[in-house]
Amino acid sequence: MHHERANGGAGAAPHDLHETTNPSLLRLKGRLREFWNTESVYWEPLTEEVAANSTHRAKAASFIPEGSRILDVACGSAANSLWLLPRGKYFGTDISQGGLQRVQRAGLRLTCADAEELPFVSGCFDAVIATYALEHSLNPVRMLHEMHRVVRPGGRIVLLGPTWDLPFWFPNALRSKANSHFWRFAYTSKRLIGQIGGYFLGRSPFLVIEEPDALMQPFICDSDAVYVVWSYEVIRQMKRCGCRLIHCEVDDHLLGSSPPVRTFKKLLMLLPLYRYAGSTLLMVFER
Repeated sequence: MHHERANGGAGAAPHDLHETTNPSLLRLKGRLREFWNTESVYWEPLTEEVAANSTHRAKAASFIPEGSRILDVACGSAANSLWLLPRGKYFGTDISQGGLQRVQRAGLRLTCADAEELPFVSGCFDAVIATYALEHSLNPVRMLHEMHRVVRPGGRIVLLGPTWDLPFWFPNALRSKANSHFWRFAYTSKRLIGQIGGYFLGRSPFLVIEEPDALMQPFICDSDAVYVVWSYEVIRQMKRCGCRLIHCEVDDHLLGSSPPVRTFKKLLMLLPLYRYAGSTLLMVFER
């Protein structure tokens, strides 16, 4: 699925995402759940027919060994099942009943559950996959921990979705603020400081958007994103969990057409912080 990109912005705040009882985050999670349950415009492009034409989803599924017990985290309408069923036993979870009610295939094993509190015993799956899902987590550290917990030693964890690595990139969840040059400067400065601090001090910012545009504006792709995904901190977090990165690729580095801008971005991407900067990123880990 294509994800639009905009540059700039503030309106996001760093969070201690190890805390799961923050009242404001719990309220936001409830509002997002209601949005996903009631907004049909969100689900219309997330069909199995669309998934059938997704080379990204096909590539992600190809890293799961055949005969696996597979958990599709935040599966939505289970569009991934098209690619995953031939590879093993499919299980899907999603926080939204609205998404699960739109599942087109019969006979799938599905559970309504929060990706940050998976209702499975540790090590019970051979592979866990999340596509276009991590950016919707209010506690991405917890979500990554849960995915690691439920996969067996030697199993695989596959993540596919958008990233906003460069400090002046932001999701459509912040697009309504982009006309303000002051906001863009404040957002970029805050992100850059957080990323530099995360790199040198070891404490990743895991930046969360507290008022995503989807709750206030007409919906467009990723206007419901709440985690501003930075690939460097995701990879480092997974390594802290004991996982090994075995594959990582980005589909489009979003360099643009202007020669000076292209050169500037290429120079930034030489830094470890932005090595995988781009549009849609595929990451495959082995526990």
